[in-house]
Amino acid sequence: MKKNLLSITALILILTIACTGCNKASPGNTEDKKPAENTESSDVQHQQSQLKDSKELPLSEDGSLTVEIDTLAKPDGALPEDKPVFLAVKVKEDTDIALRYTYDTYGKEGVMLCCDVNDSDEEETLLKPIYTMRLVQSSEENYGEIWLSGGTFLKKGVNLFYLGAGNQTLPCRMTLQLTFFEPEKVESAVLYPAEK
Repeated sequence: MKKNLLSITALILILTIACTGCNKASPGNTEDKKPAENTESSDVQHQQSQLKDSKELPLSEDGSLTVEIDTLAKPDGALPEDKPVFLAVKVKEDTDIALRYTYDTYGKEGVMLCCDVNDSDEEETLLKPIYTMRLVQSSEENYGEIWLSGGTFLKKGVNLFYLGAGNQTLPCRMTLQLTFFEPEKVESAVLYPAEK
């Protein structure tokens, strides 16, 4: 009896080790990859620098959208119509999204990634802030190597993404990936060209 129990325990231990080894070797396992490797240029990427006019963008099959921008972040006191908006996402209802981004502030400090909603049906622009993230000072060697992520929500209406800069004007470039958990709620996503 004791011998059978020892044999069964040994067999379970051997099977556990064998299955663990198989799991690590499976070709579909991406857990060991670095975040930057999962977001290579094979993703559909829309570049602001290639635009002369605004362009409506399609979502990918997984409900994500990746844009690359290179723009000047203007002082936060700018009038709503003067904010350097690079992306406008119109949604039918409030919805949650995931954000993933890498950026270069050209060694400067004070840039903020912001999103305001214009939920007015009128022609006037009435913006309400819904998201602000201060970007720590970064430089070229970090761009594409360090990725940050987070989550937020978009409100019903037109959600405007732009870069703010306190009381100054600062340069920034960024690759931003938005993943929509309920892509059916998205009416449109428009990328705007960089200001000249």
